[in-house]
Amino acid sequence: MSKAKSMGGKGRGGFGRRKFLAGAGAVAGAATFTTAARVAKAAKFPSGPVQLVVPFGTGGGSDRAMRLFAPYLAKELGQPVNVINIAGGGGWKAWSQMAQWDPEKDDHIIGTINLPHVLSLLDPRMKRTETLESFNFIAWHSLDPCIWAVREGDERFQSLRAFIDHAKANPNRIVMSTTAVGSDDHMGIAFAEKFVDGFKVQKVYANNDGKKIQEVIGGHTDAVGGNVGYYVPYMLDRKLRAICVLSADRSPNLPTVPTFEEVTGKKNISFAGRTFALANGIAAEKQAVYLNAIKTAMANPEYALKEAANRNPLVFREGDELWKALRESEKLVNAVKFWELEQ
Repeated sequence: MSKAKSMGGKGRGGFGRRKFLAGAGAVAGAATFTTAARVAKAAKFPSGPVQLVVPFGTGGGSDRAMRLFAPYLAKELGQPVNVINIAGGGGWKAWSQMAQWDPEKDDHIIGTINLPHVLSLLDPRMKRTETLESFNFIAWHSLDPCIWAVREGDERFQSLRAFIDHAKANPNRIVMSTTAVGSDDHMGIAFAEKFVDGFKVQKVYANNDGKKIQEVIGGHTDAVGGNVGYYVPYMLDRKLRAICVLSADRSPNLPTVPTFEEVTGKKNISFAGRTFALANGIAAEKQAVYLNAIKTAMANPEYALKEAANRNPLVFREGDELWKALRESEKLVNAVKFWELEQ
């Protein structure tokens, strides 16, 4: 046998054993790499479009805030984020679903929950079985202080003091537009009825801000409870005039408008606290993906500037800080007990 033949045909242009094994190893390595890449791609989360549920109809403050946020969140998640409105029951049509979400089947859905609105669950008349722990809160998004506003040009109410005095002199004659029982708007009114002697008004409940604003502008109601971010444009257009802010400090967006406490001495604080929640029991790694995406999207300077233009104060909270804020809201609602005032 020739030397060439003994080398497995190397002299005839063959690979030879060593090169063959090396080549085979390279192919095997490439196959392993390709398989690993495919597994990683399959495991990428989220693997498809994500739904962002707003528990109210279109056109309100929460709907506007989430529609503005959705594309920035989508950028961080690498998947489209579609805003879905589930209106009804003062938010409870959506929230009751969120409390029952399956951690696997519903892992592509993020819920938005408003504080103190969701704490209407404390109202014994509602006979709700949910508690705060029924929801997997993961982050706080924004905190938009409540205001009271009247029609521009309404000579009866030049100030909060004049409004309160008029209401005291005409109990249950003044009508205020608010969202559902237990909402942030309603909580501010209920606080005043409980802690300001002689203050008692009628309330008209609406499903969204657009309807409330039209009620007061059209003269169907005397005043409206709303939020700074959504209502400032109507003040700039001289359709509405704010008479107070329900916060600890004056709003930088309404620096000349006093707080409720400045006028009455009563610390009436109410706000639309918008939070995000996932299905209870969702895998920790999936929750981490959502939390990191929310945090990064909220820190996007372009997004922050847009929300600043909308006068919607972003307030990111997570973990213990988030739950502390939730408990503080729960404590406030239990102090007011708005359901006792409605009986």
